[in-house]
Amino acid sequence: MSGNEEDNGASLSRLTSNDSETKPNVFKTVWRNNKGVFLILLAQATGSTMDAIVRFLQQGGHGMHPFQVIFARMSITALLSTVYMWYTKVPDFPLGAPAVRGWLILRALAGFFGLFCLYYSVHYLPLAEATVFRFLVPIITAWACSVFLGQTFSRTEFAAGVIALLGVVIIAHPAAIFGRVDDDIEFPHKPNKIDDVSSGQRLLAIFVSVIGVLGASAAYTLIRVIGSRAHALISVNYFALISTFGSAGALLVLPGMGFTMPHGAREWLLLSLLGVLGFVLQFLLTAGLQLDRTSKATSMLYTGILFALAFDWAIWGVFPGFWSCIGGAVVIASTLWSALQKSKSASVGASPKKEVIDEESALLGTQTEGSEEAARAGAIRNSV
Repeated sequence: MSGNEEDNGASLSRLTSNDSETKPNVFKTVWRNNKGVFLILLAQATGSTMDAIVRFLQQGGHGMHPFQVIFARMSITALLSTVYMWYTKVPDFPLGAPAVRGWLILRALAGFFGLFCLYYSVHYLPLAEATVFRFLVPIITAWACSVFLGQTFSRTEFAAGVIALLGVVIIAHPAAIFGRVDDDIEFPHKPNKIDDVSSGQRLLAIFVSVIGVLGASAAYTLIRVIGSRAHALISVNYFALISTFGSAGALLVLPGMGFTMPHGAREWLLLSLLGVLGFVLQFLLTAGLQLDRTSKATSMLYTGILFALAFDWAIWGVFPGFWSCIGGAVVIASTLWSALQKSKSASVGASPKKEVIDEESALLGTQTEGSEEAARAGAIRNSV
């Protein structure tokens, strides 16, 4: 009897041991079930880090012009993407299919214009405010595709666009509407001195940001026209190369501009890191958006504002004021509402497919699903 009890006890202990060994680790389970979300979150942290580096390089007595920052970043990105496409034998490398080369050039020019506007505004606006304007891009792109490509522009997207534009007005809080307002919050500690920005410079930076949104939206619309006729990395490489040569030409030709030699190892390191992170961002977004196309993943694309706020506080000791916070919340809420509605409608009957998402297409989320139809529609039009 006692022997049987011992055998039963031993068997029970072995079963318990086996159960504990086969029971999955909690952290591994969370990672496995949310890998795409975590990669997108890491991508947003990477993008905000790049924005912080850009602002840091442009601030101070040895500040670099936005064209020089673009040159440093895009030259490295172009080199890395070229080597990667050559090594992996990307189809139609390096120029892409002849039928879409003109579209690729137009897409790159629009992206270059949008990037310059972003980097210009980052010098005069806190990172959080500059980041908010990017959330206007999906709605403007949806409207542009409805006009030029005949795609559907829903009432939800129209309403979200109107509300988002109201948010932009609140962020700008012009004196003609709001009166004289000085509500920027500064914390006691100031790790790095921030350049003094006048109200005129701030309003100009907001205007440039809105113009940059139009440039970025034009780039996204052209991405839809190109569709699957060109590998996304070829599109990114066109963007990087034209940005490199365009910024170098501007620095050499335009009066009052020129290359500023980096001061010390830190600036050399930051410039190099900017280019590398731009290439890393490409892969993080590609992997994240391929692994998870749900509304949860789309929501993670909006966490960049949190990282921007953290950098504003940690590096410059500043925080957007009351009206900027209210306006930013309005913009984010309206565009997130629109994105979630589109994610729900796109998920019905959608079949997963493998594609490469470039870093500029991140905020479009599931809107990129219609690229093939857009390409067919764009093929019968002469211009966009």
